[in-house]
Amino acid sequence: MRQLQSILLAIVLLSAFGLHAARPSAAKAISFTKIDGRHWLTSPDGQPFFAHGITHVNNTRVKIDFAKISKACKALGFNAYGYGCPEQLRTDMPFVESWNHLVPISYYRGKDNIRFLDVFDPKIQAKLDNGVKASCFRSRNNPNVIGYCWTDLGAWPLENPSGRNWVDFIRNLPGDAPGQKAYRQFLNGRKGKDDQARDRAFLRLIAREYFRVVGGAQRKYAPGRLVFGERFGVSKLSRFTTMAPEVLEEMLPYVDGIAIQPPFQSGFPKEQFDKIYKQTGKPIILCDFAVRFKDGDKDIRSWKPEENSVAAGKAYAEYVKAALKTDYIVGVFWCNPVDTAKGFGKPGVKQGFFGDGLTERPGLHQSVKEINAFRDRMTPKR
Repeated sequence: MRQLQSILLAIVLLSAFGLHAARPSAAKAISFTKIDGRHWLTSPDGQPFFAHGITHVNNTRVKIDFAKISKACKALGFNAYGYGCPEQLRTDMPFVESWNHLVPISYYRGKDNIRFLDVFDPKIQAKLDNGVKASCFRSRNNPNVIGYCWTDLGAWPLENPSGRNWVDFIRNLPGDAPGQKAYRQFLNGRKGKDDQARDRAFLRLIAREYFRVVGGAQRKYAPGRLVFGERFGVSKLSRFTTMAPEVLEEMLPYVDGIAIQPPFQSGFPKEQFDKIYKQTGKPIILCDFAVRFKDGDKDIRSWKPEENSVAAGKAYAEYVKAALKTDYIVGVFWCNPVDTAKGFGKPGVKQGFFGDGLTERPGLHQSVKEINAFRDRMTPKR
């Protein structure tokens, strides 16, 4: 009898501690709602909002006073942080949670730094599951999480700026690798001699397996949270577009919205966004964007930068206003808080929203104040 009581006590303790340690909190979460035909983010207390803020506030290439940047952002009317939000600001405003290290295939890493994975390998799948779990558990109890994003500008298309692709990687694995076995099995059931069609079909299988693992883990460890998935680059120039149709289709069952990084220049590309929304039927968040501008002798690497911060401010405000008037876009985030060096040994300056020491950018900051006031006026009140 005493032994039975001990067993029952152990079960109770496991239920009280062990299971709770492995299960995400059921705390209220930010969600989507639709009001008068427009999609909105909705806070845990039911208030609709359009997210507008800055990404990469945790940028480790420069020291940032987080209390000061919080005050500066709020003074301008920003109401959220994009991905790359530091721990110190995660209770400050809503933020986008993300990871970009689990699958290091961002095309800007360059040919020598991209590392594709054998997603058919059970050991790799287990590592991905654990990585997603850690990302989810990092913020599982935080009601400020807008949603989760994954790999940034992945080298998904067969032709992309990195010069490498996932299909070639799997095809060249050793004969006993799970991915190589999956590829041979795929070829055995394949008819026709169109190499391009063959590779696109196998890319679809890679994406299907990847999203089954990553998307499944995301839903398992962060139930009830919004998921935006891969951060896709979209451009009129196909070489800078990372959204392969097969990949997008395979991702859709695992996400609630779509994360887009448009070109960093003026001119709202509504036609492109309309096409994506028509394909997916899901709200879009512009997760990383900016209008770059000339700044003295600084090497600002950008396609057609504006002449100065005043012109950039006007162009940026027009862009955000167009996004606000597009009923499926739920947020816009400016890329980078302050000037930093570019990563992966690339030359030039990655321009920031603030000047040195978080100082004001003439024209730009006033334009942002005005567009945020416009956002507040058009946001429904509940």
